[in-house]
Amino acid sequence: MPTCDSHQLHELLDSVPDTHEIVVRRHDEDDVLRAAWESARDDALDAWLRWTRVATRESWAVYVAARDREDAAVAAMSAGLGV
Repeated sequence: MPTCDSHQLHELLDSVPDTHEIVVRRHDEDDVLRAAWESARDDALDAWLRWTRVATRESWAVYVAARDREDAAVAAMSAGLGV
């Protein structure tokens, strides 16, 4: 598998267009912001548990990214509630 440094990775990710869409694991409720937060929270918890079992730089980076998505979902939910 080819590798790239962090600068190359940032350039690659920056070149991906933002579709302004979110993907949630489940959507069993009417509140899409809450569903997005719950999905992000579940992803962050799963990533944390993986990191506690296999503590590598990569598993930590996955956890931090998942936690960032959870934080963004909380902010969106708060904004939607007018908080």
